[in-house]
Amino acid sequence: MSKLASLEKRVLETIRTYRMLVPGERAVVAVSGGADSTALLLCLHALIPLLGCNLTVAHLNHCLRGKEGEEDEAFVRRMSADLGLPYEAESIEVKVEAAAAKQNLEQVAREKRYDFLRRIAEKSGAQKIAVGHTRNDQAETALFRFLRGSGIEGLSAIHPVLDARVIRPMLECSRDRILQYLKQRECGYREDSSNTDLRYSRNRIRRELVPYLEKHFNPNLVPTLAREALLMRETWSLVKSQAKRAFNGMAHPVEDGIVMKIKAIADLHPALQKQVLRCALRHCFGSLKGISLAHVESILSLCRHSQSGGRILLPHNAVAMREFDNLLLLRNAPGATPGFRYELEIPGHCYVAEAHGNFHAEIVRSSDHKAEKDYKVCAFLEPSLLEKPLVIRSRISGDRYGGAKCRKVKKMLIDAKIPLTRRSALPMVVSGPDVIWIPGFRPAWPYRSRNTSGSSLMITFQLNSV
Repeated sequence: MSKLASLEKRVLETIRTYRMLVPGERAVVAVSGGADSTALLLCLHALIPLLGCNLTVAHLNHCLRGKEGEEDEAFVRRMSADLGLPYEAESIEVKVEAAAAKQNLEQVAREKRYDFLRRIAEKSGAQKIAVGHTRNDQAETALFRFLRGSGIEGLSAIHPVLDARVIRPMLECSRDRILQYLKQRECGYREDSSNTDLRYSRNRIRRELVPYLEKHFNPNLVPTLAREALLMRETWSLVKSQAKRAFNGMAHPVEDGIVMKIKAIADLHPALQKQVLRCALRHCFGSLKGISLAHVESILSLCRHSQSGGRILLPHNAVAMREFDNLLLLRNAPGATPGFRYELEIPGHCYVAEAHGNFHAEIVRSSDHKAEKDYKVCAFLEPSLLEKPLVIRSRISGDRYGGAKCRKVKKMLIDAKIPLTRRSALPMVVSGPDVIWIPGFRPAWPYRSRNTSGSSLMITFQLNSV
C-alpha cells in the first residue's frame, strides 16, 4: 500500500479515536460533488485496506439548480465508477415539498437528505452513514448557534458520531487542508453556486463574518471555535448523563404522559433542573421540536410560584400542569368531563360511563354492616333519610357534603388533593339537594347508617375492569 497523505492520516486518526468504523462494516458515503464530500470519498476509499470496511456512494439531487444539479450527479456517478464503488442516486423536488409543508427550505432539504441516506443504508445493509462536515463547518455552526442563542447542547455544535450511525470522519480537518489534498490528488470537484448566495445566514457567516473576525480579532478563529465546541460537547455529555439519571429516578408514567415530584426538581442544581425538564419533554413528546428555552423556564416558574391547577400550554396541544406537589406533562391538554346525571333505584344498579364504574344499591340487615367494609368503595346509609330514587351526578357549584350547613365539596376535594383534572369525573351520590357519598370518602355524617331500623342501605362502587 502506498504512503498515506496527510489528510488521510488525520481522517484515519479521527475514525479510530471515535470508533466510527469497525472491520466488516459498510458505510454509505454522502457525496454532493463538492470539495468536502469528494475528499471524504477519496480518503475513505484510500483507507479501505486499513479499515476493512465497504463503501456505497449516495447522491441526492434536490432539484434546486437545474442543469447544474444534473451535472453534479453525473460527476459523482463517474467518480464512483472510477473507484469501482456501488452508487445510488435520487432526485427530490425539495422546493415543492417545502412549499407543501409550509416549512423552511433548508430544514426540509436536510430532512429529505438524511431520510434518503437512511433508506440507502437499509437497502445496502450499511451500518454507518458518512457525511463530510469539516472543522470549518464546526466553527461556523458554533458561531451561528451562539448568535442565535443556544444552550450547552447547541454550542457543542456538530458531534463526530450521531445516534451511533452518522459519522463525520473529516470533522477535525480544515477546509484549506481539504483543498490542498484535492489539488495533490489532481481531483476536481463541483462548485455549488448557491454557496455564494448571501441571503442565507450560513453563507454570510462563512464569507463575511468569519473572515472579519479572523482579520480583526483572532486569526485562529476556526480552530478556537472548534476547540470551544469540543469543550462544550464534553460538558454537555456530563450534564446530560446526570440529568438522565435524575430524570429516571423521579419520573413516573401516567395516562397520556408523566408525573414528577416538584420538590425533587427543586432540589436539583438550576442547570440540571432545565435539563431534566428537557429529558422529560423529549421522553413525553418524542422530540423537542417546537420547545424553546422560554417553555422550559415557564414550566420551572409553574413549579416555583403557581398554585395547584396552574398550567402551561405547549406546542401540539400538549400541556404542563401543576397538581398540588406534582408536575404533570401531558401529550394532550385535558378537558373537563361533561356534566352527567344517572338515577339509582333502591334496590338497583347503574353504570356511570364517566367514572368507568358500576354502582349497586341494596337493603341489608344491620348485622351485615361489617367494620372491615372499605368506605372507599362501599357506603352504609340510613334508608329512612333518603329520597328515592337516588341520583348519581357530576359536581356542581355550591355542593355540600351532607346538607346546607355541612362542608363544601370543593374544599373537601382540595384538602384531599384530588387533581383538578379528575374532579369533573368524580361521581356524587345525591339524595335531594345533598351529596351523601363520594367513593373514596366516608359517607356524609348526617346520612350514615344509625342501625335504628334494623336495616341499612349499602351502596357499592366497582371500577370496570375493561
